[in-house]
Amino acid sequence: MYRQSLEYRQWSTANKSVMGEGSTPLIRLLQLEKKLEWAGEIWAKCEFQNPTGSFKDRGSVSEIQIALSHNKQGVVCASTGNMAASLSAYAARAGLKCYVVVPTITPETKLRQATIAGAELVKINGNYDECVGEAIALAAKKNLLLCGDYEVRREGQRSIGIELACSGINFSAFICPIGNGTVGCATAEGFAKKNQRPQFIGVQGFGADPLTAAWKNNKPICAIRKPKTIASAMNVGCPLDGKLTLDLVRASDGALVSVTDKEITAAQQFLARIEGIFVESAAAATVAALPKIPQPNQCAKIVLILTGSGLKENV
Repeated sequence: MYRQSLEYRQWSTANKSVMGEGSTPLIRLLQLEKKLEWAGEIWAKCEFQNPTGSFKDRGSVSEIQIALSHNKQGVVCASTGNMAASLSAYAARAGLKCYVVVPTITPETKLRQATIAGAELVKINGNYDECVGEAIALAAKKNLLLCGDYEVRREGQRSIGIELACSGINFSAFICPIGNGTVGCATAEGFAKKNQRPQFIGVQGFGADPLTAAWKNNKPICAIRKPKTIASAMNVGCPLDGKLTLDLVRASDGALVSVTDKEITAAQQFLARIEGIFVESAAAATVAALPKIPQPNQCAKIVLILTGSGLKENV
């Protein structure tokens, strides 16, 4: 284990990458523009092309490095699927034990990625918020680094915004699915590091949309006890980065919108059929959100953060 950990450190220090995460494709969605009769340009940041199929890989690198430097026995996280797949892969490469606490409804395709990498699954007959409590308890009991949508992971995910800011395209807005809100906040912070502040438009699934309700009614966040949306990655009733998300959305003159399960499914199929891009439900929610925001002017450029692959869901 020590040899693997040392190699991991040397590799990440020399290459600033462990398995090729980051620098994901940025493509223009010309057919989507045409079908929607969109006035401006629509682009996609293809985070589903990270090594384990989602944006989570960017943050897993940061957390594994912290676990090694603090001599932890392993790592643990609560997950709706993508983080389980990602953290387990990077833990395996570093020679660390990985525990993942997941709701029993998590798609088996996502859990297969975690188990084949050697992760130990702890299934909870509850939602993501209940999994967090179990992960915290395991971290203390077994000397594990508690991983998840916290500051360390956000640091790694800021690279999305930095890459977009350095792309040479002057984006007026970005649309991001919101579960805990971490990736949206990180993207906004990454843009800010390069002195760019596009509108932050967050999208949630109807039934798991406490931030949208708070934003629309200009009230404090009221957690949803039993969130329910088809997009498992967004099925969070008490977002860890909820307040920060609201603050950044408001500061950017952005917006929060909710989309139904029917709208998400239709958008997922629509994107695949006209652009050939198959993404998971949460990522498809960014497409479903487009008709719900004001049409931009002809010079405006908007980018969709396509967070994960459709191959990770049971279809």
